[in-house]
Amino acid sequence: MAVGIGVSVLVGGERVDPADVLGAVSPLAHGVTVRRSGSVLLLTANEVGSLAALAEPLAAWWQGYGPTEGDSAVALRFAGQYGASEMTYCRPDLAVEIVRDTILVESGPVYGPGERPGVVRRVGAWLVRPFRVGFTATQVQVVEEQGVLTVALAGREWDDTPRCLEFQACDPTYEHYDPEDDEGLCLVTEAQAPAWNGLRAIRLDRGLLRVRLTREAATELGLRSPALNVRLRLEPAELAALRVGLGKFFALTAAHASPKLSLGDPNATDDL
Repeated sequence: MAVGIGVSVLVGGERVDPADVLGAVSPLAHGVTVRRSGSVLLLTANEVGSLAALAEPLAAWWQGYGPTEGDSAVALRFAGQYGASEMTYCRPDLAVEIVRDTILVESGPVYGPGERPGVVRRVGAWLVRPFRVGFTATQVQVVEEQGVLTVALAGREWDDTPRCLEFQACDPTYEHYDPEDDEGLCLVTEAQAPAWNGLRAIRLDRGLLRVRLTREAATELGLRSPALNVRLRLEPAELAALRVGLGKFFALTAAHASPKLSLGDPNATDDL
């Protein structure tokens, strides 16, 4: 099924004509159908990755109107599977990444006449939209203490909100290990709400850590999607420590679950 998303820019509450961005979008729209509906760009493709490739010109379109912190006069609006959402400001150096992540998360199926989900499903999706789905990590810590391995990433969201994600697992070789206390792999966020055995997959791909959860775990962690993308702004030594720590974490959790793990090429550059 095709996926799609609607994108527009509002200045002072009024949508602007997208004619000036069409010339920048079209050369990059490989496999993407670009249409206009009034002042809204309608983007559809067979794969969401093709839509995400348009993040740079879309971010530049929005940034060109000069959004400023604390002022909602300039907004980039998306219309996707969770309803409508707006971004009114982010750090300019993060704009492309944030737009790309938003497209990846909010693009959804393109429905024909009579196929759109009912109002209850749409309202339910709208209610879970405000929960965060990713952040930029600038710190990593790997700690083994009291028989527990913790791999922690900390950083901030695009609006400077502090964020963190911790992976925790018990070490059965610890001298005081008690299997009755070992509930399996644990994920914890800055809200200190744990989720047990809800990890499906992790992929470390240069400057990005892709975390895939069960829907139950995403709900327990207060995330709007089971797909969590953590951008990594780490030094090479920190990235190496993260790779080693995650490898140990997965080795310790083998008895409880079998999530998929891809730690990528250790010689790859941090270039997302």
